[in-house]
Amino acid sequence: MKPSRTQLLLLIACLFLLAAPVLAQTSAMPSEAEVGGKLDAPLPDAPNPEPRVPPPSAGWAVRPTPTAGGMQIADKEFVVATGALFGSSVANVELTHRCLENGECSLVPRALVRRRALYGVGLPADAGITVLGYYLKRSGRKWWFVPAAIVTAGNTIYGIHAAQHMGR
Repeated sequence: MKPSRTQLLLLIACLFLLAAPVLAQTSAMPSEAEVGGKLDAPLPDAPNPEPRVPPPSAGWAVRPTPTAGGMQIADKEFVVATGALFGSSVANVELTHRCLENGECSLVPRALVRRRALYGVGLPADAGITVLGYYLKRSGRKWWFVPAAIVTAGNTIYGIHAAQHMGR
């Protein structure tokens, strides 16, 4: 059975989502002409090192967003990288399971033949990679997204491989 168009689009979308944090890390500083000569403008006052905690409202307290050195940790790039990681895992599990049902994929270990086992290994591993990326980003590492990118690329490659062997 061949993969559906939706499954292939999901795999391609995972690849594009993976590129967003990479491009955000490698963007160059704009030239003075691009920002209208405002590079020499005075900097604003330094932020207060103590986070402001809003007063509790009717029974619900709003927690401040965790930051590291003034940088928000769980920002847009982090959410995109994590979404690509989990999305590629789900696509990989579904494509591999469909390939196993057709009898085409024979190199999958016996312990991972069931969908429940595939999710039981993949999703906790993704959670661990996400926690690792969170701590790397919180400590100020510029390569915090690399573990998630490696696992996302692996899931995408294995998902494409399973999709190609389903229709033989």
